[in-house]
Amino acid sequence: MRIKLNYLILALVCMYLTSNVLGQSSEEIVSMNTTSRLTSQYAEEVVADFDGHEITLGEFEQAYAKNVGGVEAAQDDSLDEYERFLDLYVTYRMKLRNAFVRGYHNDEDLTNELNDYKQKIGVSYLEEKSIVAPGVKKFYDQRGEEVRVSHIMFKIGNPADSAKERAEAILDSIKNGASFEDMAAKYSDDKFSAKKGGDIYWFTAGQIIASFESAAYATPSGEVYTEVVKTKFGYHLLKVTDRQKRKYKIAASHILIKTDGNAENDSSNARQRINEISDAIKDGASFDSLAIEFSEDPGSGKKGGALGYFERRQMVQPFDEAVFQLEVGEVSPIVKTRFGYHIIKLTDVQEYPPFEKEIEKIRDMYKKSRYQFDYDEYINKLKKEFAYSVNENTLDLLSKEENQILLSAEYMTDSSFVIHKNEKVISINKNDVLVDSLMSFMNSQASYKNKALNSQLLKEGTGKFGNELLLIEKASQLESTDSEFAKLMSDYRNGIYIFKLQEDEVWNKVKIDSTELRKLYEENKENYKTTAQVSFSEIFSKKKEDIDQYFQMLEGGKDFDSLASKYTARPGMKNKSGNYGLKNVDDSEMSIKANTLSEVGSYSESMQVKGGWAIVKLNEKVESRIKTYEEALPEISSSYQESESKRLEKAYNDRLKALYQPEYFYNELANAYK
Repeated sequence: MRIKLNYLILALVCMYLTSNVLGQSSEEIVSMNTTSRLTSQYAEEVVADFDGHEITLGEFEQAYAKNVGGVEAAQDDSLDEYERFLDLYVTYRMKLRNAFVRGYHNDEDLTNELNDYKQKIGVSYLEEKSIVAPGVKKFYDQRGEEVRVSHIMFKIGNPADSAKERAEAILDSIKNGASFEDMAAKYSDDKFSAKKGGDIYWFTAGQIIASFESAAYATPSGEVYTEVVKTKFGYHLLKVTDRQKRKYKIAASHILIKTDGNAENDSSNARQRINEISDAIKDGASFDSLAIEFSEDPGSGKKGGALGYFERRQMVQPFDEAVFQLEVGEVSPIVKTRFGYHIIKLTDVQEYPPFEKEIEKIRDMYKKSRYQFDYDEYINKLKKEFAYSVNENTLDLLSKEENQILLSAEYMTDSSFVIHKNEKVISINKNDVLVDSLMSFMNSQASYKNKALNSQLLKEGTGKFGNELLLIEKASQLESTDSEFAKLMSDYRNGIYIFKLQEDEVWNKVKIDSTELRKLYEENKENYKTTAQVSFSEIFSKKKEDIDQYFQMLEGGKDFDSLASKYTARPGMKNKSGNYGLKNVDDSEMSIKANTLSEVGSYSESMQVKGGWAIVKLNEKVESRIKTYEEALPEISSSYQESESKRLEKAYNDRLKALYQPEYFYNELANAYK
């Protein structure tokens, strides 16, 4: 079907005009009777019918509410607006009936277009609804809590399987009563945490590797996760030692006395000084004043020790652990970090924002930190659901060919491809996918272009292709399993049919008649005029005193163009002597001013303009005139097409009314949304 971009918006309007139009089968175009999802007691009342097809108030309410942006907006509208919409809606419904009579549902081109759309939008819809939307909400909920975790890590070595086997052996020991902390100290390859029983401190969702976080949030406090967890660092056993509601962000102040090893400020001296400050605070001295006077943190000291807002894990652990245990207004005991001694005061706690306010930030974080993990998990479920398998023998044959396939424009004639192109490489739902399809896919991907098909590239390409096929397979079921997607497809189907009707009955019938166009021009030539224009030059300055000086120089006989080429401060205008050329008279405040000047060569007084001050000189005026036929032709053609389209549209609508004899029961609309 030939698409006319100018009319695409009309098609989309038709597509979304109603939320309850076409169903799953072509016969539903005929019946079009669907129960309203609104709870109106008048929902079954008939507001119109045509050719034996009734339109209920409930159906009207849904269509109207969708058209105006919701039920609340619909309730505020007048009866006149309801009546106007009913006229449009009945015409829309008659067109859908006419589309069925014409057999559009059996049109091969339309069916192919619909199927192509269903596949493309289906995959996007599936990813959003099955992965992203639930993943973002789960991610938000998890970030409202924080967990404290210990782990035992086993680095991957050679052979890689030995690390997993060691992890599984230690997990069995722990399940049989061995101490997690003792096992961490003895066997963990993370030497930093091993000496602390494996403790890696508090974290919340989005701060650790996704697979590790997923296991942690699935484990109750005090328990060990039941399986070995793999990350890019190796294999892990993990234990959740605590979990609690998260403090979203906190604000704190501190007083720092450094312990940097200097003779004047050694550790014992620093300890004595911090003790004195602590005692002064306990005796009621102002924390802020003491911070200003004594704190050795140059950034915060002069601000009364204020550090601003921060989250968990942004400070060194001893500081972090101390401050997150405080209540607002509470002052900590003395805390030792590698920077020195601190006294900390918690000044504020920000509550976790509601989901609606946090959604964009959370969505962005989710895409960066968690989406790929959730995507892979979902793909694994689909692999089981659709009995997905890869023929490794075929991949081995392709990668071991002496004359390896090079993914370039000539790959289809490569002997290695020709030999294997009809061999099975993937199976989904007992349907075989051949090497030919895999190569076509990989050749369409820029990342694989002009690369030899070694085993690694084949594995990567097969995985990517297989994932797409799985999503397409799942998406193909959506129309029968997901009512929201079925509705989306119904709307699109209706839009395509309306578009096709408009094309057949209106757009393709508009014929450009040169005789008619010439006649239209002669009868209406006064309506086709050029815009009055003015040519002007400008001297511009950001400073009024400068522009006043230039004006005095002009009054003293200096040449305008010479002054403009030397002094105008408008970027790029000096080499043009400030000349803007011909502009429409209403183009700018300068063109408007220039048009008020009566003589060519005269100039204005200084005037304030956007960004500064200006003097304008008139170079030329071009008055408005009637356009020639050739100049006016684009406008005439547009007007003619619009007029003809309206005439043909009305003629088609009149034929529909004569054919289907619609009746309107406007009085029933008074019960809408009651």
